[in-house]
Amino acid sequence: MNIFTRQTDRMDYKGDIYYIEQIIAGNSNAFSHIVDRHKDKAYNLAFRICGNHEEAEELAQDSFLKAYRSLKSFKMKSSFATWLYRIVYNTTISHVRIKKKGVLSLEDFPADSTDFIGGSTSEEDAEKEYRNALVNFALQKINEEERGLVSLYYYEEMNSEEISDVTGISKSNIKVKLFRARQKMLEIIEKVEKNKFIYHE
Repeated sequence: MNIFTRQTDRMDYKGDIYYIEQIIAGNSNAFSHIVDRHKDKAYNLAFRICGNHEEAEELAQDSFLKAYRSLKSFKMKSSFATWLYRIVYNTTISHVRIKKKGVLSLEDFPADSTDFIGGSTSEEDAEKEYRNALVNFALQKINEEERGLVSLYYYEEMNSEEISDVTGISKSNIKVKLFRARQKMLEIIEKVEKNKFIYHE
């Protein structure tokens, strides 16, 4: 069953704690509200780490099921979103480590922004798509832990303390790892744009 197919009215959302209390009290249907509230961010985090749409959806669903089964262990004084992110992060990291990616070379990336022009796409929009694709390409070439940290910091806009709660990595170490990840991504982007890129993990 695809739990992502359920739709609820986000405007009437009463808060994570309300629905968690409902679930613990025996109303399992209340979990659909939590899924609908958090599914996009859970999927996006999983996708940025694993780089595959179908796998990301499966991993996000798996994470929600793990969260549902472990709700009684959730301490309601903390953020449910952070707790859920921890499950998604660990589930996806474990998956990627088991299934390592192969080598990507320059041929796997379009030569320039003209490859993104089509239909009514303007040159300006094509350039933006090219830049976004280039950043995502570089993101997939750093290791899975670094992908997770970059995703949490830049895409989910979490601070070091929140990322530490999700990953279990110390705040000082997060800063070091983020710096190294940024440097790696910049090097990859520069090599791609110079048409001299073959990268091995």
